[in-house]
Amino acid sequence: MKIYELVTNYHDTQVFLKQADENFKAMGYTEQGLLHAQHTASVVFNILSKLRFTQEDIDIAMTAGYLHDIGCCISYKGHDQNGAIIANKILTRLNIPQDKKLPILSIIGSHEDVEILPISELAAAVAIADKTDVRRQRVVKSNFKYFDQYDKVHYAVIENNLEIFNKEKSIKFSITIDENICSVLEYFELFLGRVEFCKKAAGKLGLQFEFYINKVKYL
Repeated sequence: MKIYELVTNYHDTQVFLKQADENFKAMGYTEQGLLHAQHTASVVFNILSKLRFTQEDIDIAMTAGYLHDIGCCISYKGHDQNGAIIANKILTRLNIPQDKKLPILSIIGSHEDVEILPISELAAAVAIADKTDVRRQRVVKSNFKYFDQYDKVHYAVIENNLEIFNKEKSIKFSITIDENICSVLEYFELFLGRVEFCKKAAGKLGLQFEFYINKVKYL
């Protein structure tokens, strides 16, 4: 059985991710638990499948993508390092070999190191999947008047699409936003760092990163 299947079916994994959800709801932050984990793993699969990576590499990267924010069950601060520790315990209990375990742990432990290049191509795919997960469904607050700037930007995104073009060696990230809720300028004020990091991560994969908002190309 693949590592990803073992991890996603393991009871403790679900407990940790659900606790991360509860923590972020209590703090009023955007969703950072199970749904984000599933979305990240799914996008990682799409990226690496299109780029024809091996099934073993895809399995490792999907597992890292699924577990990358598991440390949020303790705290957002330091969640990358805490997540690597928690993931190590899970993978050890599941008897995952050390040579498969270490790449997963290094991706999790370094995924917030946005000032530097991702440590590997697999880490780059996880970074892109993570940082492009901006969508309305991640907002947990029900009353708009209590939205902070992150809620507002996420809620404004009504469509999110990521495509790989092998022939052109490019990755295209396009979103549709409701500009009555959030302007393009507000998006960049909040998420410019994420866009720049995705550009670096795409370069690690040998791709040019293209970014569109409401069909207008900004990068």
